[in-house]
Amino acid sequence: MVKNLIYDTFITRTGSQIRVREIRQDDAPYLLEIFEHMSADSRYRRFHQSMENLSAERKWQEAERIAKTDPTRSGGIIAFADFPGKPNMAVAAARFVCTGNGTAEAAVSVIDTMQRQGMGTKLMDMLIELAQAAGVRHLVASVQNDNVGIWKILQRLPYVTTRVSQGSFSEIIVDLTQRRETAVVTPSATTS
Repeated sequence: MVKNLIYDTFITRTGSQIRVREIRQDDAPYLLEIFEHMSADSRYRRFHQSMENLSAERKWQEAERIAKTDPTRSGGIIAFADFPGKPNMAVAAARFVCTGNGTAEAAVSVIDTMQRQGMGTKLMDMLIELAQAAGVRHLVASVQNDNVGIWKILQRLPYVTTRVSQGSFSEIIVDLTQRRETAVVTPSATTS
């Protein structure tokens, strides 16, 4: 039986309490809050392009598009933490969008001040559980080869993970039907 992911909590390595729930269609303000607390480098690693010259209107449109993605073909979670003077701040999100045949694209965003605290790994575990409940068998993502944080997350996954290098990026396939006793990212031949 799949655990209910409507609401969950966990503690980061530094002791922050994180509250997690599924993304809702009215979460655009929270998604925008996460985006605004990511550095230019973090944004580039997440979106694979410079996001520095976007208008406020364009940022809002993108946040709304993500929040309102058809729930029959997508899913996601959003994480909150309390800070002095800023209770219930959105600090991270993870989502998948089905592309067909049991495959979905996956993405994780964590604000800069909360990175390297185990949040990405925990959110990815929760996202996988949510994706499996939706019938997803393979998660795919395009990852920059120098993105150390995501590679650490991928190495911790207990699923067979294949990496196909394509220049400065790699295409990742996480096979949710094949568990490993030791998590490893399996390199594959470089493709053009």
